[in-house]
Amino acid sequence: MKDIIVRNYETDKEEILSDLDKNSFTRKISKNESYELSFSVTLTKRNQQAFELVSHESSIFYDGQEFIIKQMSVNATGQSITKDVTAPHIYSTMQDGRQYNTVTGKRSVKQLLDHIFKAGKRGFSYEIVDLDKKFVTVEQENFGDDNYLKLVQEIVEDYDADMLVDNKHLIFYPAGDYGSKIEEPIRYKYNTDDVKFDIDTLNLKTQIKGFGKKDDEDEYMFTPITYTSPESDKWGIRIQDPVEDDRYTVPGNMKKRLEKDLHDYPDISGTVSLKFQSDIHIFDWVPFIYEPLGVNTYIQVVGITDYPMLPNKPPEITLSNTKKTMTSILVDLIKKGVV
Repeated sequence: MKDIIVRNYETDKEEILSDLDKNSFTRKISKNESYELSFSVTLTKRNQQAFELVSHESSIFYDGQEFIIKQMSVNATGQSITKDVTAPHIYSTMQDGRQYNTVTGKRSVKQLLDHIFKAGKRGFSYEIVDLDKKFVTVEQENFGDDNYLKLVQEIVEDYDADMLVDNKHLIFYPAGDYGSKIEEPIRYKYNTDDVKFDIDTLNLKTQIKGFGKKDDEDEYMFTPITYTSPESDKWGIRIQDPVEDDRYTVPGNMKKRLEKDLHDYPDISGTVSLKFQSDIHIFDWVPFIYEPLGVNTYIQVVGITDYPMLPNKPPEITLSNTKKTMTSILVDLIKKGVV
């Protein structure tokens, strides 16, 4: 079991934290969205000094990464005092910085990152790994005037990127480019008996309209574009809220945006509970074989919840919910009459 270190906000006191509730110690990571620890710890004679350091804004160090306590409740029952803690990864503290200035025009990922952190790096660094030159420049309009975290999330969305974090170091890859291809499969009756697919069509739409920039005379620089998905042949015309974005001055770029934004597929998510521990990591690609549903495909892991203090409790895996991956699985399920 790796040590869990707690350091106070002032950074002048640090202790190994012991006597945690092993069942409560949970680590959750979700692709491009969240990364956090949660646990409960009760005051004992052995952990008294460390227990006092467990407070809002204190740091928790685990497995080479730093987390910051942002939520904590204190419960007392008789002589027993317990703290329930949620500590997001330190990368989330980007929200404490702000870039007030804005930029307009075609920009690369690097140019936007440079712009964000020009206001002050706050200890953060970043790199871009794009061996096949998949990242393109995107027309931006008034990018900025927000906190660092929201601006970075905007980059991830606009440029279809995946972001890895190593403490305050951010690494950006084109979506799907990072992750090892694992040979050991997630397979029915081998390491899982339980797979769940949630499917809904609540947000399914087949048509969308895009409005670009206006000139000085308040006229659109190109005729608003309507994009209709081929899926309309199956689902009929279902109109999505329009895109109104002054960043676009070229109709071709707007069409690409509409094709990307149109939600012309059912929302599908897949989760798997493994039967034993695994070396699977976030972003890895694993063979997913589930004979009762007729599924046999490589699929990316986009979320993991694990229990590091319970070696016999396996992780819960969230499978890729991308349009391409999950739609192909849905087609197979429909063909087999499962859904």
